[in-house]
Amino acid sequence: MHIYMLTRGIKHDVDRFIRELAAKYLPFKFKTKAEKKETKKLVQVAVRPIQLWEVVFPEEHQDLMLNTLFRGAKGKTQHKRHFKWVNVIRKILGVSKIPDYDDKTAGMLPVYDANVERVGIGIKQDRYQDENGEML
Repeated sequence: MHIYMLTRGIKHDVDRFIRELAAKYLPFKFKTKAEKKETKKLVQVAVRPIQLWEVVFPEEHQDLMLNTLFRGAKGKTQHKRHFKWVNVIRKILGVSKIPDYDDKTAGMLPVYDANVERVGIGIKQDRYQDENGEML
């Protein structure tokens, strides 16, 4: 069973709520194929965040950052049925599709990314203002 929810609150309180929820175990009944009998074990409550991030960097490092974030996967979600939601979020945010980039020559920053699915929603150009607040 999966429940999707939003949280809102003071950061350390939200973090504590999630830590304590993830520390809970519940009994789970299942049958093993080999033994063909019902067994009961404890399983940990899996708390998996679905988070939206904005990553800001200098424009001249676009390919490096795209390759660092998506490591050759080009920002695609693992489930094709999620593409429609990615498109909806992209439209809401007013951003463009993640552009193609050369993952062979772009380079990559070293970051830990094991067990983290990264889905590219979109990208937008910086907007520049002069000292008077006028858009350039």
